Amino acid sequence: MLFCDIKLADPPSFNIESSVANSRVYLWMQRTWMLQQLPLALLLFWLGGVSWVVWGVCLRVSVSVVGHWLIGYFAHNHGQRDWHVEQAYVQGYNVPFAALLTMGESYHNNHHAFPGSANFALEKGQLDIGWWVLKGLFAIGLVWGLVLPQHLAQRDELVRIDR
Repeated sequence: MLFCDIKLADPPSFNIESSVANSRVYLWMQRTWMLQQLPLALLLFWLGGVSWVVWGVCLRVSVSVVGHWLIGYFAHNHGQRDWHVEQAYVQGYNVPFAALLTMGESYHNNHHAFPGSANFALEKGQLDIGWWVLKGLFAIGLVWGLVLPQHLAQRDELVRIDR
């Protein structure tokens, strides 16, 4: 999404935990994501021919990628903010109209304020379906260690914006 080179004197490092970086499942998913479209493509071709494959695979993947970029653009450039992270070059913005479509990910200002939180819907009236799914998975024991803003350390650079 950046169309320039950024040269930092002291760049941050991104160290993926070895349990994730060496996960055979994740590595397989990364290597074979295109092949994973074949079962659906074959089913759609059997059900409706080439046009179903175009709509159900090609267009679906294209809309997903472009949608991700578009929401990313709005979430970093336009919308409302309840929080300001001082000395941060990039601020997040909440994009409420996309909350249902993105399962809460479009509450990006909340994410920048509390990046470790599993729930991005922090204000009254905000909907985070992703959080509801996580709570359901937690209830049946498939997810654990959910973190909320009140569990995170206080950040001095985080300032509430009065509206």
